[in-house]
Amino acid sequence: MASSHLHFDHTGNANLFGTSVWILNKTELAWAQSDPTPSGIDPASFRAYKMAKKQMIDGDYDLFGDGTDKILRAPGHTPGYQVLEVDLRKSGTIILSGDLYHTRENRRTRRRLAINGSRADSLASIDRIERIVALKKARVVIQHDPEDFKAMPRFPAWLE
Repeated sequence: MASSHLHFDHTGNANLFGTSVWILNKTELAWAQSDPTPSGIDPASFRAYKMAKKQMIDGDYDLFGDGTDKILRAPGHTPGYQVLEVDLRKSGTIILSGDLYHTRENRRTRRRLAINGSRADSLASIDRIERIVALKKARVVIQHDPEDFKAMPRFPAWLE
């Protein structure tokens, strides 16, 4: 179980995965546990990590060791923010961007959210991910964009 970041709207059902291995970014977890609790964080929404088996990471992480599925460090929205790169046989490379962008317009204009923690980190992460997108001719899926959400296959279908 991994999340792009620990804001409550991304951890709402996380506790349902208490028996899973949790892949946690060290920087993100330390930030989310700081006092006072950062805005957007609800520690109760991800408390199951305490009892779960954990894999702590501090940067990019190759999930299966074969380069097909990678967590990519992309700080800015939060200090330990990350996106998911998935290389599929038929569909090619997909970048699940989470909150790196909120809309297609945000992506086009490189506009960051006002709630992002660091402007410089946000812009550097956008530049990094866009270089990967260009290099791999990847499809970017923007989680909060209704068009991108509608374009994804409906369960039980999937991308190949």
